[in-house]
Amino acid sequence: MIGLGFTIVLVLMAALIALGLNRMAQVHDRLELIVHEHNVKTELLGNMRNAARERSVTLLQLSITTDPFDQDEGIMTFRGHASEFMYNRQRLDAMPMTAAEQRLLDESRGLTERAVQVQERVLDHIVDDETDEATSWLLAEAIPKQGRVLEHLDAMINLQQEAGLTAVRDTARQYRTAVVLMLVLGGAALLMGMLIALGVLRHTRRIESALFEEKERAQVTLHAIGDGVITTDLQGRIDYLNPVAEHLTGWDQEAARGQPLSRVFHIIRESTGERLHHPLTERMPDGTACTLDQEAILISAEGREHAVEEVSAPIRDRDGTIIGAALVFRDVSKAREMARELSWAATHDCLTSLANRAEFERRLSQLVATAQQENREHALLYMDLDQFKLVNDTCGHGAGDDLLCQLTSQLHSQLRESDTLARLGGDEFGVLLSNCPLVQAERIAETLRTTVDNYRFEWQGRIFRVGISIGVVPVFGHLKDTVQYMSEADAACYLAKEQGRNRIHVSRAGDAELSHCQGEMNCVQRITHALQHNRFWLHGQRIVPVSGDEPTHTEVLLRMVEEDGTVVLPATFIPAAERYGQMPAIDRWVIKRVLQHVATDTDTEGHFAVNLSGQSLCDRGMLDYIVHQLQNSGVKPSRICFEITETSAIANLSQASRFIRELRGMGCHFSLDDFGTGMASFGYLKTLKVDYLKIDGSFVRDMAEDRVSRAMVESIHHIGRVIGVKTVAECVSHERLMDALRLVGVDYAQGFGLHVPEPLEPCPVPVAESRRSGSVAG
Repeated sequence: MIGLGFTIVLVLMAALIALGLNRMAQVHDRLELIVHEHNVKTELLGNMRNAARERSVTLLQLSITTDPFDQDEGIMTFRGHASEFMYNRQRLDAMPMTAAEQRLLDESRGLTERAVQVQERVLDHIVDDETDEATSWLLAEAIPKQGRVLEHLDAMINLQQEAGLTAVRDTARQYRTAVVLMLVLGGAALLMGMLIALGVLRHTRRIESALFEEKERAQVTLHAIGDGVITTDLQGRIDYLNPVAEHLTGWDQEAARGQPLSRVFHIIRESTGERLHHPLTERMPDGTACTLDQEAILISAEGREHAVEEVSAPIRDRDGTIIGAALVFRDVSKAREMARELSWAATHDCLTSLANRAEFERRLSQLVATAQQENREHALLYMDLDQFKLVNDTCGHGAGDDLLCQLTSQLHSQLRESDTLARLGGDEFGVLLSNCPLVQAERIAETLRTTVDNYRFEWQGRIFRVGISIGVVPVFGHLKDTVQYMSEADAACYLAKEQGRNRIHVSRAGDAELSHCQGEMNCVQRITHALQHNRFWLHGQRIVPVSGDEPTHTEVLLRMVEEDGTVVLPATFIPAAERYGQMPAIDRWVIKRVLQHVATDTDTEGHFAVNLSGQSLCDRGMLDYIVHQLQNSGVKPSRICFEITETSAIANLSQASRFIRELRGMGCHFSLDDFGTGMASFGYLKTLKVDYLKIDGSFVRDMAEDRVSRAMVESIHHIGRVIGVKTVAECVSHERLMDALRLVGVDYAQGFGLHVPEPLEPCPVPVAESRRSGSVAG
């Protein structure tokens, strides 16, 4: 029995020992799992937070850099942080999550997607050199959205810290239970106690080592992070500061332990200097994170000031009971200063420090509002420097920038403190004169003009004199908005330049010249819109042989179609396009579209005649553009004839000769349009190797009744015969002229009496019949 009892005791003791050892193993395994999971999660969240914050900082740096190499490097860095963020988040997604962790992660994912969308939009504006739009989106959208992402990541890090602390306490409790169990087993097993105690001791040492390593890892983590961390007890007394918190507050941990939070974490409001009271000094948080005022300034023990952002959250034990609080904060002095600089840059010109166009128009809108609501009278001045390009071209942009800065000082000295002087772009300036009648505004404008006229700019021993053209517009009444006032002032300034430069043009009621100039400017905007949205429409008018069986050719004519379907004739928009330099863009559009049409047209035998403006002849890139389009289109060059006017060809003789020589060498034809308007043109025919002379319609129209006109037609045709060039009679308005042209021997005829222009392609927008009928002329 003793032996059996001893055996039973041994078996029982062995079972109890096995149970105790298994319990210890479970505690150990669970501890290792907890340690590993929390460490990995904390590391991944820290990496995500650093990547997100560095991505935002990189975007800030991109928005203010002007160096293209720095910009390219910044974009690569920006993309790299995004990849790092996504890599760490994917790893975090693969790990097991609690419900609270999963909720925060899902919210963070949504916030991140919205922040990335805004950041990508800001980056697009930066790449497109749209600094104002990039800055506006960065301040208004990107930075706040990125801040909310960081807040969620901070919350998840805090959650990991709380979970880690809870797990350590839970593990310690289980460890104590296991120790007691083993001690009980050791006391019951006298003979085996030593062996069991030895095993327990060895296992205990491993657990203690793991716990110590976990504690040390947590301490190293708190010491290594870039944010300050302060923890308090339930009474708001400090029990821990990490090194960053020690540096920012000026307190070391030993001196701060047991001190009230308000004494160590001394904060004021930046704008007013008033003392701020942290919520933790009054009560423990109610279970949710709380943040300080966005203007918080931390005053260290040495009196140093740091702009800070912080978040505080409760610390709970395993049962969810609040046992203290953690306050995490960071120094954002540089970021806040950068935000101030960006805010300033968004409303000011970086060269002259004047208000920029956006800020100028904002202030103008305020004056317009007071003029309408309070019946006040203000004035708007639009100013453009004369001869500024001479300084830039002669001495370089450095001299031009210096001149602008010096003139800014000169102009400022002549204005009231309540007035606004702004740089609107390049060498254009604007002035807002608040509560200023038109008569006084004229005097001020004349003072500004005289100041600039009397100023002499010296650069490296050379002296320059510049002038300024000023448009003056009164701001009063209820009839106009900000855009209309700016347009009127721009037109008035343009008229001042047109009338001789270095003068003032005042906008007054019934100013016909100003209305015409505004109309042309408005037309320019419509032309630009038509180019951007393909609202031009190709028409064709046949050029028929007068006698014989020569092929019929087609001259390409252009119409502009408004959004409402109104067809605008070239006589309406071409003068404005020529005046404001838009003809090269229009000619490029026509050439590309004509080649697309010809490539699919197998019915027309003759060539298509395309008009080239004088501005296009002077455009250095036009010839290369035409050659490139011809080569890519697959159209035979012989199917294209370029028409240039006599006046533009003579005015740009060398360029016109080069055009003709290069394109005729490829097989294109050339026609000299409106020939005969100046007899001096006969002398240039040897230089201009053209294929056709188009006799000006002023001679053709009256040749049947007027002998002088007939003689001119005969002379031009005879010269054409001598040099081997065919002739085309323009403006043939009726069939009776064909008999006269046959008698003279003219080769081709063109006019409404022979063929009314008709579309070569579908209209880009629906055109009402009443509007379509007006499109035949021109």
